This record gives sequence, structure tokens and C-alpha cells, in this order.
Amino acid sequence: MNLDSTQIVVIHDGLISTNDPLLVELRIRFGEQNVEYFPSSNPGLEYVLANLSSKMVVLLDVNFSHGEKSGFQVFEEIRERTSLIYVIMITANDLNTLRTEDLITLVNHDAFAIESVASDYIKIISLVDKAAHQLEVRVASVLEQWINLRSPDEQATQFIMTSDGTKYTLGDLLGEIRQQSEIGMAVERNILVLAIDLLTRQKEKLNG
Repeated sequence: MNLDSTQIVVIHDGLISTNDPLLVELRIRFGEQNVEYFPSSNPGLEYVLANLSSKMVVLLDVNFSHGEKSGFQVFEEIRERTSLIYVIMITANDLNTLRTEDLITLVNHDAFAIESVASDYIKIISLVDKAAHQLEVRVASVLEQWINLRSPDEQATQFIMTSDGTKYTLGDLLGEIRQQSEIGMAVERNILVLAIDLLTRQKEKLNG
């Protein structure tokens, strides 16, 4: 798994930027250049919304100081724009103290996980690893299965041509997807955008 291709955004006001164990471990595992830390929720949200095309896992605190958006507000605003970013909610409080309405919002809008920092931070690292892994494999695995169902002749036929004139067959694209190259990831993103558009267009039929 190519973990360093995943961006980890930590929005939390209770961590020490330079030597907090959670941040240190994330930087070791994913690369320092791929871990962004925001002690305030407002700039953290702005960063996420400005980078929606990135492969991203957000580690989001529940509570922030007065004048800052709460973690639940940040989560809802992210979900208004995209469902493709994995969000892991963390809190210093016991999970049983959270409002039922807030928990329902998280469940209904696909929060990846809800975790208390009172537990070992290694468990939170494990959740980030799992989220990053799913980002790596969920689209690529489906694409690979579909391409492998095509005949050898179909796989050898030109399928797309990029703006610079480079031609790709289905077989070529399979290799690019497996290598997580720039063109491979672009194909994944475009298919997701198309799928969402098609689902939106068919909303009435789906609801019926």
C-alpha cells in the first residue's frame, strides 16, 4: 500500500505540534509532507475544502474554543461538499456523553469512526491506517475487476487519449492503476465524479 500518497489532516486544539506522539507517529508512517496540523477548526476546514481533490483522511476533534466551529459543524460542512473524504472524529470525553442527535448525524453522514482519545493513541493510528488503506483500494479494485472481465482484444484497444496525445489501452490503464500513477489516479477520480453525477441524475428513480 502506498501510504505516502494519502494526506492526513489533523484538526485538534489539544495537541503539541512539534512532539505530540500522535502527530509524530503519523508523520513517520505517512511522511511529514503529507501530514497537516491545525489547532483551530476554522482554518482546518478551509484547508480541507480547498483541497477536495486530494486523497485525504481527516482526524477531527469534537470540541474547540469559543469562536471556532465545533467538530460536528466542520464534519457537516465537509459532507455538504463531499462524501469521499474519510473523517475520524475524536473526543477527550466519554462517547456516552455525546448528544444522541450528534451521533445520529455522524452515522447518517458516514463518519469513518468515532473514538475517545482516552484510549491508546495507537488505536487511532490503526483507524487512520485502515481509512488510508480503503482509499487506496476501493476504486482501484473495482476498476481492475471490470478491466479483467474484458477480452484480450478489448484490453488492447485504445481507450483514452490524454491532452498531450498519449494513448492508453485498457491494459495500459490497468497497469497505471496498479502503480497508482498520476494518470491512474486521474482515471479513478473521473469515474467517481461520473458515478456521482449519474446517481444525482437518477435520484428520483433511485428514491422510487
